[in-house]
Formats: sequence, structure tokens, C-alpha cells
Amino acid sequence: MKSAEANKALVLEAFDTLFNKRDYAKAAEFWSDQYIQHSAHIASGRDGLFNLIRALPSTLRYENARIMADGDFVMLHGRFSGHGRPRAWVVVDVVRMENGRLKEHWDVIQDEATKEESKSGLPMFGNSFAEATPQVSPVGGTESLTIDQARAIVAPLYDALNQPAKKDVAALLAKAANPDYRSHHTNDEWLTRDQLTDVFKMIGAAVPDLTWTIEDIQTIGHQIVVRGKATGTPTGEFWGTQPTGKGFNTMAIDIFTVKNGKLASAYHVENWVAALQQIGK
Repeated sequence: MKSAEANKALVLEAFDTLFNKRDYAKAAEFWSDQYIQHSAHIASGRDGLFNLIRALPSTLRYENARIMADGDFVMLHGRFSGHGRPRAWVVVDVVRMENGRLKEHWDVIQDEATKEESKSGLPMFGNSFAEATPQVSPVGGTESLTIDQARAIVAPLYDALNQPAKKDVAALLAKAANPDYRSHHTNDEWLTRDQLTDVFKMIGAAVPDLTWTIEDIQTIGHQIVVRGKATGTPTGEFWGTQPTGKGFNTMAIDIFTVKNGKLASAYHVENWVAALQQIGK
């Protein structure tokens, strides 16, 4: 077992490597390939964590204020900023070390308060208050979403589309979308957020290796347009087609409207006809 000081130094280097330097190959040396994730905001396993960071803006930054260790457990008090949300997060992370690598993780996350909001009159992080960041205004306001804001808002939804059978799809969609979210698959028909959760799970059961990537993202006022790519190899019946051992690679277009910093609605088109043709060839 490493010393407390050695564990603290290793965890700080690991956080800097992943969150600030975005060096995923090096970060894999710090995180166990059997990594256990307890966070409600991050999908299970090392890939769940790394894929979430890949989806966040390049401006993401982690700063540490305090760190302590007790045997194999290390606790950090830090701040995540530049993630595209209106407020920086002040976070307590608890990690368990095993064989010199990060093996298990828990966290507690709070939005950082301004001086005007602090009843104690003291900052939550460091020795000074952070500047207030304007909230994303409701639909109909004059401010437009930035690309970084758009990526941060849609990231949990697309995370839920990557191997959904292994994810807490309901929690990820709740993070991305408002409770009254409507997902339109035609001009007149739509699914609720809960119904969409069931669809994601159904697709994930049929296509265990489903991968959904953002190929391009644009913003128009408070709308987000995403060109995505869906790939996978069905192992069960998929949209009425039996598995053949062949995979698909198809395109999707999603047009989202944002309200109060979360997705309010979507109109989407996926080229499933081409996908089914590829499976059946």
C-alpha cells in the first residue's frame, strides 16, 4: 500500500491529466480498467467517465483546494469550471485506491454561489468569490447559445445513447432535458422523456455496442442542431429485422430547443432504412 502522501500526489496528477490536459492514454494508466463509479452524473466504468469528459468543452478546468488521505481513500475539495453550465461546480470527490490506481469513486456536487447569494459571507472555494455567470436565458430571449454551452447541454443525452444497456438512461435524460420534454419523431407525434427512456433501453438491448457520436453541432439562437452518427451491430431483433452479424453506420439529424438551460423539445430524423439495408446485405 502506498503512503498517504504518495496517494495524494498520484490522484492530483491523475485529475490534472484527465480534466485539464485531456490526455486519455496517460489517464488510463491512473484509472483502473475495473473502475467503479457511484456518481449520479457519470456512467459506470472508466469509459463512462472518459466519454463524458470527451463530450465537454475544451475549456473544462479542475482546480484543487484541499486534499487528504486515509489509507487507500483520498478526498479532494475542488472546483470544475468551463464545462458550459451557468455555474462552476464545487465538488468533494472521494476515491479509493487499489494497486496504485483509482478504483472507486463517490462525489458531492454544488453550484458555486456568488457573494450576494452566500448567507455565510464566505466563498465556497478558495479565498474569493467567483464572478456570477449569466444563466442561459429562456426561449425568446436575445442571448444566443454558444457552441460550448450547446455541447454541455446535449452531452448527457448522447451519453445515454452510447451503450444504453449499461447506463442509467433515466438519470442522464433528466440531467439533459426538462420534465415536460417532447421528442418529436414526426411533425405531429412525440414521446415524453420517460417514453424516450424506454426507447433508448430497447435500442440498447438490441444493439449492445451502440455508439452515437456528434459529428457537427451548430446553434441558432436557443436551438441546437446536431448531425450525429450511429453505429452498431444488432444481436437481437432491431426494428423488426433479425440480427445477421452485420453492423450499420447511419446518420441522424436532431434539432433541439433549449429552455432554462435544458432541452425543451426535439425534432429528429434517423436514417434507419439505410441501417436496416446494411444489416441485411
